[in-house]
Amino acid sequence: MSEHVTLTLRAPLTGSIEAECIAGDRFATLGEAEIAKLSLWAGREEWALGDVFQVVGHRASTVRIVGDVRHVAAIGSGMSDGELIIDGNAGARTGLGLAGGSIEVRGAAGDDVGVGMTGGTIHIRGDAGDRVGAAPAGASRGMTGGEIIVDGSVGVDAGARMRRGLLFVGRDAGDRPARAMIAGTVIVRGNAGAEPATASKRGTLVVGGDLEIPATYRYACTYHAPHVRLAFVHIRRRYGVAIESRFFERPYKRFCGDAGTVGRGEILWLS
Repeated sequence: MSEHVTLTLRAPLTGSIEAECIAGDRFATLGEAEIAKLSLWAGREEWALGDVFQVVGHRASTVRIVGDVRHVAAIGSGMSDGELIIDGNAGARTGLGLAGGSIEVRGAAGDDVGVGMTGGTIHIRGDAGDRVGAAPAGASRGMTGGEIIVDGSVGVDAGARMRRGLLFVGRDAGDRPARAMIAGTVIVRGNAGAEPATASKRGTLVVGGDLEIPATYRYACTYHAPHVRLAFVHIRRRYGVAIESRFFERPYKRFCGDAGTVGRGEILWLS
């Protein structure tokens, strides 16, 4: 048994590869040769994992990926335990349906990070694409548990149809953050794009930068939000994210909505 399994990209990739087999809990019971025989898919063509990555280590639930794998999709799909560390950029659908364990990307990530996840943690050190923590295609619910921390910016529809959990964006979010949110918390430290929290039923969207309040939300009050401060303390301590003092010291304006639904959602805007 090794302390960890290291996958080193043999050569730069130009086409997209599906790599649902790469997950900490799957590697925990496999030898080095068995890991190398796992299947990757390039369209309809099946490849062996060992053809793309050099494999070192065996029977370990901690996996380190070395190289730029921005063209490798679905890493960590359905993982329920273990640890994945990606020393570079990651592709689309990283952490798809994650149920447990942790994924850390020490670069940027593509679209659909953490889509449909139910537990565990994902930490993206750079930017991420569209639909972070959102619902899979055709599904009524997005993430239903766990935490996604993005140090940089994200694209459109971050947290769409989110049911439970925490999504933190360290910089800016694109249009429609927290769209049709059912519950949970989305925090955008920077600016939020157009139509924030539209069709939201419950849940909280926190914004620290520029924001245009939708017409379907009404102003309720301005107050110091202790639960938001606790969330920032947790993010700072667990993930090492620097949080400015204004998020702890200044009051938040609270807006309730969306009036087109049950109207129990809220937008907290740092005033």
